[in-house]
Amino acid sequence: MPKSRRNNTLASGGNTSGGTSGTGTSNDINGGAAITTENAEIVQRVEDRLDGVRTITVNIESRTRRQTEEVQVTLDPNRRDIARVASESGNTYEVNHEEQTCTCMHYISHEDGCRHIDATNTAIGQILNERVVGNDNGADAAGNSVLEGQENVDEINEADRNTLSLDQEDDGFFYEDNKQTFKSMMQGEMEEVPYEYENVLNGSKITFGVELEFVGGNAHAIARELYTLGICANAQRVGYHAPSVEGKWKLERDSSVSSGDEGGELVSPILKDTPETWKSIEKICEVAKRHGATVNSKTGAHVHVGMEPLDTAKQRWKRFFKLIGRYEESIYRFSGGDLGRIRENHEHYAMPFADRAREASNMRFRMESNDDVNRLADSVCGTRYYGINLRNIANYNAPNTVEFRYFNGSLNAKQIQANVKLANGIVMASEKARTHESENYNTTDTMKRRGEMLNNSVENVRRRDETSMRKLIDIAFTRKKDKDAAIEVFSKNTWR
Repeated sequence: MPKSRRNNTLASGGNTSGGTSGTGTSNDINGGAAITTENAEIVQRVEDRLDGVRTITVNIESRTRRQTEEVQVTLDPNRRDIARVASESGNTYEVNHEEQTCTCMHYISHEDGCRHIDATNTAIGQILNERVVGNDNGADAAGNSVLEGQENVDEINEADRNTLSLDQEDDGFFYEDNKQTFKSMMQGEMEEVPYEYENVLNGSKITFGVELEFVGGNAHAIARELYTLGICANAQRVGYHAPSVEGKWKLERDSSVSSGDEGGELVSPILKDTPETWKSIEKICEVAKRHGATVNSKTGAHVHVGMEPLDTAKQRWKRFFKLIGRYEESIYRFSGGDLGRIRENHEHYAMPFADRAREASNMRFRMESNDDVNRLADSVCGTRYYGINLRNIANYNAPNTVEFRYFNGSLNAKQIQANVKLANGIVMASEKARTHESENYNTTDTMKRRGEMLNNSVENVRRRDETSMRKLIDIAFTRKKDKDAAIEVFSKNTWR
């Protein structure tokens, strides 16, 4: 059995299902976001809940002390936009949570957010997440689902979720045995693959995260609406790498895509394969596009996958490196997304990793401890700008994630879902596609076949053909429908 890795990996997802927007608007108390007149009753419930709570205690990171600090957030009974934050130092600061301003010196000096604003947003999020719903049947006047608190949504869906088998479904279908069908589908002779909500990752329990770069649009308007829906922690775009709030998305400024109030990067919290996750991603894309956000040849969409399946198992890492080293050209083709081809700046922001991966797959390395994993990641990945970024693993204080940086920017929920499927599929195949059984692991005949396909892959050749694409999806996916989702993406794109 692989040895246990340190416990600061991605552990739990937190997300909410969003509401819908129309044409009539009014100003909400939370960040001045534009919301529909149909949702006026929801706004009133939000106001009533904030009226009913005065002081709440939250834990927030102290940037100067580098430790967690307990602070008291008190909402002003006379002004809904004002909160007073009392820190452990004895100082009290006034936060306007509509305008996202604070009276502390850090905010006055930098105007880029502060821990008192973070604390206020966290407190309000905790209040609202207790229960905010629409009418009795949980829908707004237009019949669309509306915001419920994260904990309640999870509770409501828990029974259904427990009925899902966490074992990986394997239908035994290989396109290697159906080459003509693959060819026809690549030529467009296939039905459109639907967006999914249930068991999207085929029983995979590993956590993941996404980062979605975009250009144009009103970033602050996007943040405000997502804040109103309970999805974002802040009602405005925040600074690059601003502190995260557990369970909440954030919209960051990113110098590579931001200009003035336009552009930015939507950064997810830790996510799990739940219906709420996929509904939130769908809503985020809809809101961003409605406010004018787009993607272009410079935007990227990164996927982080927890490294738990790889752990400290040498052979799993070797299989992972083989998969990347032998099929990277197909991954680049897949990564074109909706643009038709990998973005023009990929040689800088998502550099080819294949040579590094091929060297690593043939390396002799010890894998007995956490430090061994750190050293491997550090030696193989000297910069985070490869298509595969292992720097988070090399950094002992960062989450243990494998970052796939290949993908083009996208505000198409189905494309984002396909990206996550591929990243997850590659990591899971690295764990399971073995050719021999072991004392602690039974290997099915279909998995043995995938392991043999990987071992027999052509090495040191940058293959750009249908065979490469076909074998990649046969190894990475155990369900035909997941392979078909990948073919749909491949068919829209060309080689780099």
